Amino acid sequence: MKSIKILLTAVALAVVTGSYAQSQLKVLRVTDITPELSVYPCGDRHEAMVVLRCQEPFDLILSSNYDANLDLTVTTEGPEKVYSIVFKTREEGTSFKGRQLTISAEGFQKYYIPLNLNDKEKFEYLVTDPYSKLRSLFYTATEEGVSLFIYGMYDQAIDRFNIAKQCPEYDETDNHIDEYIEQCDSLKSWMIQAQRYTDNRDYYNAKALYLKMLGKNPECTIIRELYEQASDNFNRVSKHDIEVAQAYFDTKRYDEARVLYEHAIEQNNPQSSLAGTNLAAIKLKRYKADNHTRSVSFVYEPDVNIGIMFAGLKPDKSSGYFSFGFERGCIDLMSQSLEPIQTQGLYPEKPMYQAMISAGWTFRLYTSNPNDYVPKVWALFSPFSYAAGGYYSKLPDPDNNKELKEDYHLMHAVAPEVGVAVRIWRVILSYRYQYRYVLIEDKPVSDNFGKARNLIGLGFCW
Repeated sequence: MKSIKILLTAVALAVVTGSYAQSQLKVLRVTDITPELSVYPCGDRHEAMVVLRCQEPFDLILSSNYDANLDLTVTTEGPEKVYSIVFKTREEGTSFKGRQLTISAEGFQKYYIPLNLNDKEKFEYLVTDPYSKLRSLFYTATEEGVSLFIYGMYDQAIDRFNIAKQCPEYDETDNHIDEYIEQCDSLKSWMIQAQRYTDNRDYYNAKALYLKMLGKNPECTIIRELYEQASDNFNRVSKHDIEVAQAYFDTKRYDEARVLYEHAIEQNNPQSSLAGTNLAAIKLKRYKADNHTRSVSFVYEPDVNIGIMFAGLKPDKSSGYFSFGFERGCIDLMSQSLEPIQTQGLYPEKPMYQAMISAGWTFRLYTSNPNDYVPKVWALFSPFSYAAGGYYSKLPDPDNNKELKEDYHLMHAVAPEVGVAVRIWRVILSYRYQYRYVLIEDKPVSDNFGKARNLIGLGFCW
């Protein structure tokens, strides 16, 4: 009986002593820092995650009343230890109702977190010592710097990190303060550049830069909000560019459509392939106008008073030209107002009327660059030129002197040409050398008609 009393007294004393000892331990502070829309991507597995972050110099001891062995991973991010625990949320024959996580640390009372977890949920908690201000300035300054870094207050964070660098612990401990300062400088620079992209409506690059920043500071809600805004603007502008450009394209307003399609491609629009296809079609349709490949020139030759040449001057391939000319005598001939020769044995020194026609090719010889102000040179060649001329006589008929005999003396010539054309801005200057081989001669008129010709043209391009 006496031994039983002694045993009960010892047990009671142990309980009281344990309770007193527990009451003398410090209290941990556990703060819920779970971001909005936090998700644990686990596919089709029935799992959830709990993350504990702690910058204190002690280690956490974690346990669960339902999980004998925790699926626990411990990593280090700067001065912060990160404890990631994966929990099953569903298991056949098991109910996790009443599950709780116990957090222990040397010198601190245990802290309990109730866990009512659903699939794909992710909760984050910050574990701190409420008496941390009594610790070294190095740790408190570093802790404040990391907190300011997370909130995107980089200048203030750098100030706190620089204070920590002045403490003796900086050289005595393994820390990432210099990396944090470098990241602060990079994030400040990227933030300025991203704002420039946004001001210029370059939402694609702004979005990409904000995503890069999130990789360095994933918990910063400011960066995440800016990234979401850039993404929304990018999607809005992308949709606008394609829809409006397509409307312009369908109504043949190609200049307006081209600007939007080019912007869509520059911005890596999701429908860039469609923009590229339609832009190629526009360039094909607008090729002549954009490159001013069409030209018309007035052609001067002393014996051919009226001459016109149409030429295609393409900057990247050969084209063709067509030219014709005639003397004023042709007009008189057509209007029957040409004065005939009425003296027997009298022949004109040159044709009273003549005309020529030619069709050939243009070949690009030199194009420095697409600038219209730079001269561009083409060669002209035609083996198919033709010239005709003659004179008109009205003489007494040898068989009947009382009547006059009208006679049109016509000559023909093959007149191949070779020449050159130079374009400066919208002005074209051309020269062609035309060699004439007379097929039907009628001397002395044919001697003049058969002379080689120098054709000079001046015109404009459009």
